[in-house]
Amino acid sequence: MKRIPIILLVLLLLFGCTYDPTESEDTEKLDIYAFSIGKADALLLRTSDAAIMIDTGEHGDGDKLVAKLKELGVEKLDLMVLTHFDKDHIGGADTIIEALSIDRIVLPGYEKDSKQYAQLLAALAQASAEISYLSQDLALTYGELELTIWVSPVPFDGKSDNEQSLITKVLYQGKSYLFMGDAEGKELEKLVFGTRNLTCDVLKLPHHGVYDANTLALITTSMPSHVIICDSEKNPADAETIQAMALIDPIILQTKNGDVHLTISEGVIKVDG
Repeated sequence: MKRIPIILLVLLLLFGCTYDPTESEDTEKLDIYAFSIGKADALLLRTSDAAIMIDTGEHGDGDKLVAKLKELGVEKLDLMVLTHFDKDHIGGADTIIEALSIDRIVLPGYEKDSKQYAQLLAALAQASAEISYLSQDLALTYGELELTIWVSPVPFDGKSDNEQSLITKVLYQGKSYLFMGDAEGKELEKLVFGTRNLTCDVLKLPHHGVYDANTLALITTSMPSHVIICDSEKNPADAETIQAMALIDPIILQTKNGDVHLTISEGVIKVDG
């Protein structure tokens, strides 16, 4: 049997234990972050082709989110989706819009009388981004990532912002990802029992895990392997919601426990941290 040359043996000892041939900087991947900022939504989707933010937390979260984005090396957003105009979804938007370059901002097609909405409008007026108020579904493609934004099937009654939530469905490397905003009530009912394809591998549960009459139907219709809940220690997901998910036994990831980070590469979903 031939002896391994000493120099090769040294290299194996130095690098052999840490080298993973399945990982490479050149491997295309999707990173999904759900930031831990209390009972509020702020999510980032990132590939080599795009950085996409869905919702922006409350007003006091703006600076924190900008810092988190820059820590991740995000200096520019290709797309910002604001699902609806509640303060825990748009509050940090004005700060982020002022701090980062953004190519396109997508919003639902209704208006709201609130301080946070007024601050958002002021920031949008100064932004160089393309602004889209949606009255119909929108499909976008960023490299391997295909994204469709669904408008609410429920007319705005002037009261329930949650029922106006934009829904974002993403396809990437053979997996699907569904981000539900705060969809509840009539909107959630129409989505679950309508013609939309809700099946997904990763589900961002609506309304911070608050139990709805159609929560169980959503879970059993979408059948995700991973569920993200944007909740907090002070306002955790409802116990009924957690119990309902036992029927399909997904991996449950709650922001009350800290930032959630998923990495999808070559069709494999990995939970980091």
